[in-house]
Amino acid sequence: MAEKNFLIIYGHPGSKGFSFYFLKEVLDILGLKKINFEILDLYKINYDPVMKIEEHYTSGNKNISEQNLEIQQKIKESSGMIFIYPIWWGGMPAIMKGFIDRVFTSGFAFKYGVNKILKFVPVKLLKDKKIIVFNSLGGPKVFYKLLLDPFKLINKIIIFGLFCKKVKTYQIYSASRITDKRIAEIKKITQKGINWLLK
Repeated sequence: MAEKNFLIIYGHPGSKGFSFYFLKEVLDILGLKKINFEILDLYKINYDPVMKIEEHYTSGNKNISEQNLEIQQKIKESSGMIFIYPIWWGGMPAIMKGFIDRVFTSGFAFKYGVNKILKFVPVKLLKDKKIIVFNSLGGPKVFYKLLLDPFKLINKIIIFGLFCKKVKTYQIYSASRITDKRIAEIKKITQKGINWLLK
């Protein structure tokens, strides 16, 4: 069996808070299991989320920066990916959205036109990869449940699910203040998520 190797994409600027504790717990679990990983801390590397016109493939442009080509290679060589970011203003941070826009490009993550009848349905090109997402949300759990957990659906149907083998999103709600109780909750959620990833 090939050795596991996960790419962690982290999208939060702070060194405390829920995303930070998700990251800490992921690193602790992978370390204890002696599983290889690499962290892409988007804020620390000062990742530029702004798509350039020369990258805009629907305009006929397919240039990919050297940095993003290197990231794509890391993704190809990984066993899977772990995304950690908060939900701000009803979506992921801009730096994470730009990362997805610029890295998971047509021809690398998916391609269209294979199905002659349903040409709009993309073919997955990273179908050997599993993805796990850890999110923190400020609102109460009941609010998101009434909305049918929109971020889980978006990740599964609209974003990550379009190019990977499987995706699962784990969330912590009412994420306003870190306490020992909330840290224990993060530990439990993270352990559950990593167990799913390693199956």
